Amino acid sequence: GNLYEATPESAWAADALDRVPFKLFLTTTLNRGHVHGVDTGEAIILPVCARDEEPEPTTQESMFNYVRLSDGGIERIASVRSEVAILADLGTRLFPKGPVDFAAFRRHRTIREAIAKVVPGLEPLEDLDVARREFHIRGRVLHEPTFATNDGRAHFALPPEGPAVADGSRPFTLVTLRSEGQFNSIVYEDRDSYRDTDDRWVLFVNAEDADALDIAEGDTVDMSSETGKMRALRARIFDVPPGTVAAYYPEANVLTTRRCDARSHTPAFKSVPVQLSASTTTR
Repeated sequence: GNLYEATPESAWAADALDRVPFKLFLTTTLNRGHVHGVDTGEAIILPVCARDEEPEPTTQESMFNYVRLSDGGIERIASVRSEVAILADLGTRLFPKGPVDFAAFRRHRTIREAIAKVVPGLEPLEDLDVARREFHIRGRVLHEPTFATNDGRAHFALPPEGPAVADGSRPFTLVTLRSEGQFNSIVYEDRDSYRDTDDRWVLFVNAEDADALDIAEGDTVDMSSETGKMRALRARIFDVPPGTVAAYYPEANVLTTRRCDARSHTPAFKSVPVQLSASTTTR
């Protein structure tokens, strides 16, 4: 994982991670989480197989809610191990006389059998590698308009106002975005074919706002919040709502705060009050 860049308020995240005296990373791809928040203490990085490199079949849930088998079997680097095997070995060594047979969990099929017995709706996992029949998790996909409410009907509610709104000193609301060449917090290429950009250090601005601020396409702009500042962003006139600007995640995490939604505890990556100013820095 990439806990550093998946966490808002980058300076705080790095300091918090640096307080963890020992960190063990199991990772498929090097990322900035391996070099931020590791100034003190010890850190070990162990490479592990990606899904298509796993020596045994794994499972995944598709964007259409199907649970299906993924065979893997591609050998990219001969010495790379499955993270399942590493964790099972650690469990066996740390708890040799414990109640759990960690050695058995080196087999992915054993894990699926355990999940099938414990998690309602995932019973078909038990023999998925034999049946090889994809399935929907029970109750996840609805073909009839009947819902798990007292009256069987769906209920809609307007959410309260977000955790942070623009104010006089920071009149714009920043929304952070992912690009096409990105998976979660890992950026594989700078080009974003969705928005036709070749650079991630971009600020998307509404045309009316740009005119009011005397910002032209390609100008460099600084953007600041209560937690940090991004310098020399290249302005791009784009179809965002007035009063809203957009920048790429996780680079813009330096501006986000730790304010969270009261119910979901999701950080306000889409609602950050910011101020814009002409940049005196060039890139």
